[in-house]
Amino acid sequence: MATPLEGGSGHLRESASHFDPAKHISPVIAHELNNILTIVQGYADRLIMKYPEDNVLQPQLKLITEAARRAAIIIRDATPQKPASILQAPPTGPEPASA
Repeated sequence: MATPLEGGSGHLRESASHFDPAKHISPVIAHELNNILTIVQGYADRLIMKYPEDNVLQPQLKLITEAARRAAIIIRDATPQKPASILQAPPTGPEPASA
């Protein structure tokens, strides 16, 4: 029988393959999900560094970090990108002289 961690990866792939790119998630929701994923992945990374490579937890911890990384990619791909004009910084410097 597969563990929840092992069983979940196939389901994630299946869900991603049925993802319709025309349906996006809100950037606010994406930001909140990424905050949670950062905490989960960071904690798992710290535990990976804490325990020796031959520790029984290492495979499960690596599954967690890989799943968090894949989830972040799916969230990034499901979030509409802002046009380049919005991402550009406003001009700096003196205001142009009016004629």
